[in-house]
Amino acid sequence: MIRSAPRLGREATPHWKAAREGRLVLPYCTACDRYEWPPRASCAYCGGVSAWRECAGTGTVATYSIVHRAVTPEWKSEVPYVVAMIELDEGVRLLSNIVDCTLDALCCGLRVRCRFVETTDPELGLVLFVPDAEA
Repeated sequence: MIRSAPRLGREATPHWKAAREGRLVLPYCTACDRYEWPPRASCAYCGGVSAWRECAGTGTVATYSIVHRAVTPEWKSEVPYVVAMIELDEGVRLLSNIVDCTLDALCCGLRVRCRFVETTDPELGLVLFVPDAEA
């Protein structure tokens, strides 16, 4: 399934473009030495300037929900699907989907890694997560 292009504000464009290239990038404040999400014009903690930096793309499931009724028609064939808050190893949380995982295997604390998929916009990709077989 080709996913719809992201609708988040254009300030996140570097994130979506990197996902199309198979990379996970997030805003990083060198003054605070931390990643943050969502992107902002300046660091939410110190007001410093953030730059885009690549992440490992691994983390754990902080919490999740199994969706049994699709929110939009394009997701109808995907139910049930999983929406999860992922705590990246870099300390920031992303809301995403977990794919290629049985519902019985889902749990908070599950180690995951990112996977990238194409979207309806040829320049933008999406970040999804799968169980990390190496964990």
